[in-house]
Amino acid sequence: KFRSKGRIPSLVWMDKKNDNFLMRSAQPLTGPSGKHCKDDERLLEIAMTTGPVGGGMTIFDARSFAAVQGNKIMGKGTEDVSRYMGCKLVYLDIPNIHAVRDSYDNVRTLVLSSSNSKWLSNLENTQWLNYISLILKGSLLIAQYLKLQDGSALVHCSDGWDRTAQLTSLTQLMIDSYYRTIDGFMVLIAKEWLAYGHKFHDRLGHPLHPNERSPIFMQFLDCVHQLIHQYSSTFEYTQSLLLCICEHINTAWFGTFLCNCDKERLDKKVFHQTLPLSVHINAMRESFINVNYKGTSEILTPSWSVRRLRLWEEYFLAWDGTSIPPLTPVEMEVNITEGQDGNTAVVTEQKEGDTVVWMADEKTKACLLCHQKFTVVKRKHHCRSCGRIFCNECSKHRAALTRLGYDEPVRVCDQCFRIYNNTVQQSTNVEAHSEDGFQVLEVKKRTTTT
Repeated sequence: KFRSKGRIPSLVWMDKKNDNFLMRSAQPLTGPSGKHCKDDERLLEIAMTTGPVGGGMTIFDARSFAAVQGNKIMGKGTEDVSRYMGCKLVYLDIPNIHAVRDSYDNVRTLVLSSSNSKWLSNLENTQWLNYISLILKGSLLIAQYLKLQDGSALVHCSDGWDRTAQLTSLTQLMIDSYYRTIDGFMVLIAKEWLAYGHKFHDRLGHPLHPNERSPIFMQFLDCVHQLIHQYSSTFEYTQSLLLCICEHINTAWFGTFLCNCDKERLDKKVFHQTLPLSVHINAMRESFINVNYKGTSEILTPSWSVRRLRLWEEYFLAWDGTSIPPLTPVEMEVNITEGQDGNTAVVTEQKEGDTVVWMADEKTKACLLCHQKFTVVKRKHHCRSCGRIFCNECSKHRAALTRLGYDEPVRVCDQCFRIYNNTVQQSTNVEAHSEDGFQVLEVKKRTTTT
């Protein structure tokens, strides 16, 4: 009971060649009086004897020194390294779950805002990328200590199920290429997050525990996204796998992220009623494959500088209307049909499976082409092809979008109309004409000779 929640140091990774290792635990309950436990000291002493001679051990405390002192007053604390022979103590200064929750909420508020004013300054004020930077910096420090200095490491935060899981998971991604494969990544989540009891039930925002809500696991996935962005060819999977996992964190379609620990999932027979997410991942495996993947056993040394980090647009801006790109010719299909009367009709369509997300009206106050502000006279119009908002002058065109459910030609913007026009004219004999103030694509009537 010397460690918080009884979470004693346990092995999570070991180097087969050098015998150095990575362990994780919860904080020791030293308190203001500096209590100690001989069994705990003996456990780490025995662990060090299995490692390389002279390798030593460093205890990486995810918290700041100030946070540790505050915990000591409440009966908790950190190791007194004078009692752990051959050990050093390093503080990583990573913020707690409450700071992460506030930061995430601020990012969400920012991306839902329709204002573009001081975007970068406001993003910086959320501290989100700074927190990502601190986690990557700490993980890289641990990884380099393990692989370059042949040392062993013990990682913990307060209770050992939030920042600890982030650090140990990212460290293993950096030093072990197995976890950069799809199978390895799912094993990593099962091992470091599920088996070690990350409190998904509480962290995902259960109404009975609002103060426990914090996107710790999503923040970890954002860190992995930063690694993929910097080392794209070293991962078998793309960020589409991460986005798939993010999508199903809260859907409850799969039992993987239900409850707070494996015991609760077992007691409630979760997997008697649902499937694990890994089943879905395996079924969709081909869609997550990185075609540029080149396996390497080298240690990853990512840049943790905020200058090299990026907002995870594919996650945070997934439903932001201003980020929806116009369709390209590659995304069009042209179908030419001949009716019984001998007339030829042309229909330009989106490829099957594509979806147009309409931009919310409040997202923009000006036309996205001419950038003139909307007024009572200059009104907003949605392009039925790309979903973005334009003024009447920039959307005076019509095109047939049958697969989107439109039987008649509908309003499209200048950009999409040019794409349709070019695509269709390359495929058949088409002309454009004006009709009720709109430009309409129409196939010239086929002539026959006898």
